[in-house]
Amino acid sequence: MIIRNYQITRTQLIIFGAIAVIIIILGLVFFGVIGRAPAPQRATLEFWGVYDDSSAWRAITDEYRKAHPEIFVNYTEINPDTYEKDLLEALASGNAPDIIMFHSSWLPKHGNKVVPIPQTLMTIRQFQETFPDVATTNFVANNQIYALPVWIDALAMLYNKDLFNTAGIAVPPKTWDDFIRVVQKLSNKDKFGNLTKSGAAIGAANNVNNVADILSLLMLQTGAKMISDDGTSAAFERQIQTGGVVWNPGESALRFYTDFANPKSAAYTWNDGQTNSLDAFAGGKTAIIFDYAVTIPQIKERAPGLRLGTAAMPQLEGASKSVNYADYWGYAVPAASRYPNEAWQFIFYASGKDINKYFSTAVGRLASRRDVIAEEQTDPNLGVFAEEILSAVSWYQADPAEIEAIFKEMINAVILKNTSPANAIADAASKVTFLMRK
Repeated sequence: MIIRNYQITRTQLIIFGAIAVIIIILGLVFFGVIGRAPAPQRATLEFWGVYDDSSAWRAITDEYRKAHPEIFVNYTEINPDTYEKDLLEALASGNAPDIIMFHSSWLPKHGNKVVPIPQTLMTIRQFQETFPDVATTNFVANNQIYALPVWIDALAMLYNKDLFNTAGIAVPPKTWDDFIRVVQKLSNKDKFGNLTKSGAAIGAANNVNNVADILSLLMLQTGAKMISDDGTSAAFERQIQTGGVVWNPGESALRFYTDFANPKSAAYTWNDGQTNSLDAFAGGKTAIIFDYAVTIPQIKERAPGLRLGTAAMPQLEGASKSVNYADYWGYAVPAASRYPNEAWQFIFYASGKDINKYFSTAVGRLASRRDVIAEEQTDPNLGVFAEEILSAVSWYQADPAEIEAIFKEMINAVILKNTSPANAIADAASKVTFLMRK
């Protein structure tokens, strides 16, 4: 018997290996292992919201589940008074929801607790084309998008039509100079100079809703730069030079605001002894307040017979552009979420034009998308607010609650302690700077 030794070449080994791999792949395909799309991940997304009950979201979540049967969205309404505290406790305990309400001022304070939206869903350019400019200020940092606005509100002037008619005021004021003249017509004082009738709730700190927003808007309209370019200090105390005149826009705005609570001022119309501004307006005790659209249902519930008018915020005389102020909420995904991709996909869906329009109608608030806002500008109730959103601004606040307290202290220093506006604003700027550097 002749035994022959065969040597297998390297080329033959490669051929035999390739044939084996092909046979294995064909077998897997035959048995259905390959070629099947992976099963979608089943997930229950815990969604925490404020202001809206589950009925506002049920139609949206049900519709979403038709296209994504593997995703269930469980919406829970949280008390807005305790929402931030409840959320922080949930994050600390490891029981974080997957979708949260994220306030427009929260990015400096809570940005490290949320994850940005994947760029495959939305780029910064798409974000800027979809939402008003103010949303970029509040929700974009380091070339990342951390929240999508679901509705946006803007500060506006709410006025009592009957009190305006009685005072012979045909149209609401468009400028702050006009506003002073209107307030003088609406206000009354006795022979001792005591205020007996208020024209507008403005000038004090403790009893004016949105006081920090109103004063911030005045500063921004006046030209104050609220923070330094590097974001490390408050800059609204700095002096600027215009036409050879050195002046301080922040100080000017503070003096203008507090004059409305100064008995020696011709603009005197409010004081620290008045009731809360919203209560006073609903009770017919003041003719004007500055508030957001979200407040209108509360006013109508408290005073169904009040003939409510809405007008744009007054602007500076001769201003080249309108400057308004926004306050709103977006939706974000906590870094501790178990399903961040699924959560962002739902938020992206909820931010689409049709859903955004439906949600805005369902809850009676202003939409967040430019294309829906354009439609709302003709709305008799919300049109004023919709127009203001496009020119609305805000500023990067380290801690909104602390800054509000600092602003109130600044105002009280002027009207209750006779501190000069220059010293009061310098002290406030120092405190805000310390807060930013903590």
